[in-house]
Amino acid sequence: VVVPARNEEHNIARCLDSIFACQYPDFEVIVVNDRSTDGTEKVLEALQRRYGGRLRIFHRRQEPQKASLQGKAGALHMGVEHAQGEILLFTDADCVVPPTWVQAMVAPFSREGIGFVAGFVLVEGRRFFHRLQAAEWLLLSAAGSAGIGWGKALGCFGNNIAVRARAYWDTGGYERIPFSVTEDLALQQAVHASGWQMHYCYAPEAVVQTLPVPTVGDRLRQLQRWGQGGRRLGLWAVIFVVTTVLFFSALVAAGITQQWLWVAGVAAVRLGADTALGVLSAFSIRRPRLLFMVPFAVVSLALVELILPFLVYLRPRVRWKGQVLF
Repeated sequence: VVVPARNEEHNIARCLDSIFACQYPDFEVIVVNDRSTDGTEKVLEALQRRYGGRLRIFHRRQEPQKASLQGKAGALHMGVEHAQGEILLFTDADCVVPPTWVQAMVAPFSREGIGFVAGFVLVEGRRFFHRLQAAEWLLLSAAGSAGIGWGKALGCFGNNIAVRARAYWDTGGYERIPFSVTEDLALQQAVHASGWQMHYCYAPEAVVQTLPVPTVGDRLRQLQRWGQGGRRLGLWAVIFVVTTVLFFSALVAAGITQQWLWVAGVAAVRLGADTALGVLSAFSIRRPRLLFMVPFAVVSLALVELILPFLVYLRPRVRWKGQVLF
């Protein structure tokens, strides 16, 4: 298990506690302290005393010269270089995993051709905004799983992925993969291009929880970063923009001509399909409490689709954890 950590003094302990609580016979945990400027290193020293040799800590003191190893990708690559296992699991320092996580994410690799596995990630919190984010992440995970079903690498969340070590090195690792602000998508595409199969894990036992972003502004910046990385999708990114334009153009045209049945019909087809996908996913991962939030998330993501191209092209710089990455 490889965990990159940058300025995570408040989160890293509960993350590692959850990982070490996993019920799996033999696994190693590697943390890469990625140039943290807070108390992360001191917290890691205390955790080292608690877990001893089961926890291996490496410190990344400086940004590497290679552009491909900027940011989080470089921290992950450092961790993988020191990993000894056949399967590499990645999660983030602000996440909590269930005790069944390692076993559930490793299980699909019993099929020899599987090189990449992605799992669902949900946002913690009881406030409406937090639960809305959880439902949005649910829908985005479902869309990524649909892509894998079509044999396309269209996205995943890097805080819950697993890669066969041979598949990782077949790509040359992050050192050879062109830099992207969405390093998870870049790795997924590279592994798939190397001839390995992908799998999306719907097992409830593999669901990871992460912390919510606190404000709407933070959420928009997060979506902007994902949108910038989404440009790697090429034709699929163009299709996304075109279908979004057509959807809203149809709504506007029907509204101007007062064809209200057309307005209702167009909206029902699009929003209804997204809602059905979210509902099915919520049942599949046994999260029925999210059902109420799915319609709100469908509408919010539809609105995000309207403004995302402007965020991506008018604000090309991406800031992440105090760094300008693009």
